[in-house]
Amino acid sequence: MNATTDDGPRLLMSIDGGVATFTLNRPRRLNAMDHGPGSLQRELVDALSAADDNPDVRCSIVTGAGRAFCSGGEVGAINTLTTSRDWYWFLRHEDEDNERIRQLRKPTIGAVNGLCLGAGLIMAAHFDILVASDRATMGFIETRFGGTGVDVIAYHVGAQWAKFMAMSGELLTAQQAKDIGLIVAVIPHARFAAKVADLGRRVAAMPVQAVEMNRRVVNGAMTNMGWGSQKDLALALNAVTNGDARDMAASDGRLFSDLMREGWSSFKEARDAPFREPWLEQNATAPSE
Repeated sequence: MNATTDDGPRLLMSIDGGVATFTLNRPRRLNAMDHGPGSLQRELVDALSAADDNPDVRCSIVTGAGRAFCSGGEVGAINTLTTSRDWYWFLRHEDEDNERIRQLRKPTIGAVNGLCLGAGLIMAAHFDILVASDRATMGFIETRFGGTGVDVIAYHVGAQWAKFMAMSGELLTAQQAKDIGLIVAVIPHARFAAKVADLGRRVAAMPVQAVEMNRRVVNGAMTNMGWGSQKDLALALNAVTNGDARDMAASDGRLFSDLMREGWSSFKEARDAPFREPWLEQNATAPSE
């Protein structure tokens, strides 16, 4: 299914030189995603699976239109979730499609062109290689109001940085994301599309069978380190935490459930007010000579 919005088809695709490029195309909604049947995430993963079976494709690239890669979960879909059970199945659908990405035979490059938050960052963590524009910002805003979801990030950046992202409400610049190993390169925005295409062609030039086996070796190592069992545990805990989030209090003492009734602007202001100043940037020190 190729659904359309006011921006046109919500997923764009092109193939050039053995590289399939998929663009999340909901720029007015900052490419927010829903999950499960009929969702943008499902449409993307189905398209990646089709590319995996296409002999003309040797590598896939996923990016976003406008100023966001993916701003996270679709607010309209999230607002319908009222119980931990609702959250469990919502998150289960999300995780099943993310795991389908990891099971692909051909490599996927995540080209983070801008905002990459929450569910968008979780999905990106399932790609094989991540690069980012120097305009990109990454993190988990949902931890500011009781949400969770940083478990897969720990496999990329280690426990301490994953905890920092979960416990501080901090959003990372592209350079900070590179410094901790979340991405492999920061690219000037003006050259971003061209440089990502270069990387895609380089990966596509590698022997197909060798690439498939080597990525399976790395993914197998992550599985042996507990990737699957940890995700199952995290999914259950995330469902409980998100189900209880409405009854958690913002920093000003008001319940998020009351703020939701006041409207999105009140909720967003209370959620984000304590976190406007980036702690890392303020406290970073240059290495001693």
